[in-house]
Amino acid sequence: MAEVTLLGNHDAAVAGRMDYSYYYDAARHALDWSANVLTDENMAWLRSLPYTYRIGDVGFCHGSPIDPKAYEYIFALEQARELTPYVAELPEVTFIGHSHLCRAFAIGNGEVNDVVAQKFGIRRGYKYIISVGSVGQPRDYDNRACFVICDTDARTVEYVRVEYDIETSAQKIFDADLALNFGKRLFLGV
Repeated sequence: MAEVTLLGNHDAAVAGRMDYSYYYDAARHALDWSANVLTDENMAWLRSLPYTYRIGDVGFCHGSPIDPKAYEYIFALEQARELTPYVAELPEVTFIGHSHLCRAFAIGNGEVNDVVAQKFGIRRGYKYIISVGSVGQPRDYDNRACFVICDTDARTVEYVRVEYDIETSAQKIFDADLALNFGKRLFLGV
């Protein structure tokens, strides 16, 4: 029920929109498995997905907004600092995924800062890069699904965690004969 769906790196690999020969064996096997179980309609949909999307002054992309097709990570302060030359091009808030981590950075007044709060305000004069975590595979040692709620009127962003049926999700991975680690790590949130 999403208004916007973006092309992630694994989506791009499955859809033939990127080379994934450098992925490790288990990941390549999972990508090949996915490509084999998708219908032609599903594959056409994946191939049609955009790399980025923008609604007013809110942007969305999977990895770095500077070169979305490269799927660069932004999960550390140093990586966020690499965006400073492009700050004028960025929307006020950019939501990203890719790392599966909950991280937020504020860029403004010539500096880049971590935003360390479950809920925080969007301050005028700053640009924000917000990594939204992961609904299906959190990697921050909290195995609950994670998403954000952005209230554009109140100018707030809040990280929300919810329980989900990890056992059933992991069992589907095991039943598909994919790498055991892909299912086991769901229990740990890594």
